[in-house]
Amino acid sequence: MSRSQQAAEEILGRGYALLQLTSSETDLLRAAIDTGREFFSRDLDSKLRCSSPDLNHGYRPLGKEYSISADRPDLNECFVIWNDRTDFFGHPDEVEALARAWAEYRRLAASVIHSTVDAIAEHFVSGNCIDFETASYLQMNGYCDPTNERDLLQDIHEDGHAITLHYASGPGLEIRLDGEIRPVVVPCDTLLLMPGSVMTALTDGQIPPLYHQVRNLYLTDRVSLMYFVNPALDRPVLPWTAGPGKEAIDLRETIRSNPSMFGLVDVPVL
Repeated sequence: MSRSQQAAEEILGRGYALLQLTSSETDLLRAAIDTGREFFSRDLDSKLRCSSPDLNHGYRPLGKEYSISADRPDLNECFVIWNDRTDFFGHPDEVEALARAWAEYRRLAASVIHSTVDAIAEHFVSGNCIDFETASYLQMNGYCDPTNERDLLQDIHEDGHAITLHYASGPGLEIRLDGEIRPVVVPCDTLLLMPGSVMTALTDGQIPPLYHQVRNLYLTDRVSLMYFVNPALDRPVLPWTAGPGKEAIDLRETIRSNPSMFGLVDVPVL
């Protein structure tokens, strides 16, 4: 069994998966993390130069995004690149090293997702693979307010995507399984795959979204890097379980508007 097939079996069986990287793949992850850290170390004015008017591309300061309620914003700043498109935010020439490193890591992430999602789709009789790269993006979170007394850096939520490929540089992530909140320990050369509510819709509820939160452990340098995966919106997105006697409901509007749950704008059509 390939590692992607194993990851698909883990998602189907326990609701999430762990996928170990090779040494060369880990190097790509490290380069993406290091260039992201360098960006977050800049002064605020320099970071804001690399943002977009709607804060959906490039730099997003703390206070814009939330998990449940706008009065409890996520205690992190973000940097976001949709499908390698650096032309959507200001001064991309100032993040050239980051953009190169992230593009290389995104190709790895996309390959992992393609093979894993295809393996999940094969589980369903009417399963079919999905195109996703044009509606998916990399996002790095820098937890920049470690002295805050709040117990959670991010409140419990699901990501509202099909699947999230997740890496964190330190502990704090907790997941909810069988009604119980528990910390999840992920080795430094391993990625966590978390299904979201779009995957739930694609599978007619057979794969539930993985709810998760980030505990405040007062770490001064914690970052996380996510590849958020959405099906492409240039054609109908139908549940894999659709068949005779079942109405095939196009999921595109739900996918497009899901970011509003977190105070963000709609998924763009690139």
